[in-house]
Amino acid sequence: MKNIITVTGITAILMVAGAFFSCGDRGNEITDDTYGIILNENTAVRIDPMIFAGIVTTIGKGSSVQVVEKSSEKGWVGRLNDYWYKIRMKDGGAGWVFGKNLSLHSSADRVSMDRKVTSFMEGELTRIRQNLAGKWWSTNEFGDFTEHCLELYESGAYRSYLKGGEARQITGTYTVNFNKNEIEFSDGTSFKSNLDLVKRGADYIIKRNMKEYDLHFTKISVETSPEPEIRTHSPARGDTAGNGNTPE
Repeated sequence: MKNIITVTGITAILMVAGAFFSCGDRGNEITDDTYGIILNENTAVRIDPMIFAGIVTTIGKGSSVQVVEKSSEKGWVGRLNDYWYKIRMKDGGAGWVFGKNLSLHSSADRVSMDRKVTSFMEGELTRIRQNLAGKWWSTNEFGDFTEHCLELYESGAYRSYLKGGEARQITGTYTVNFNKNEIEFSDGTSFKSNLDLVKRGADYIIKRNMKEYDLHFTKISVETSPEPEIRTHSPARGDTAGNGNTPE
């Protein structure tokens, strides 16, 4: 009798555990309301759910996509193990994305999904600004310091000036254009350009390929001058053509 009770108890536990994992798996089922947010820059969209499949296109961080299918089994990409998800993009194209590159959401309407995307991108911008905050100095191809200094603040303010020219500094606000992977400056800079933003591991690289030379910046300190007071203003009609690096 005791053995029967023991077996019955174990069976009950296994049934409960099975139900728990089954529910967890159902929570990842793909429905008509399943959407995703792309988490990483230049995410590959592949023909088939495998790392060696051909690439249909690449898609940028923060893009919202419809998720239409999940692979039957998980696969490995390096040391990462996850499902593959078939997505449909806004232009109608479709392909497979590795799960670690995708955040899944359920949304009955596009308005709700757009709000989630906006919230995600605002969080990304805040995180990037925290990493960029500090004093950056331009360097040449040999790593020698050159003439441009750029100070970036968590608030989104910036200060740009030439060596020895702090009195003629340019101040304004900056943002990140995730579609172009570019830092955009509201009121111009001493180097008269926006900057490309590249992520390497946990670090960020800011640079620009100029006509005559390549411009790189090296972070020399987390300490900065006192944050400039930025006065917001409505741009005049001609501002968009002013210095060549006003955001489009």
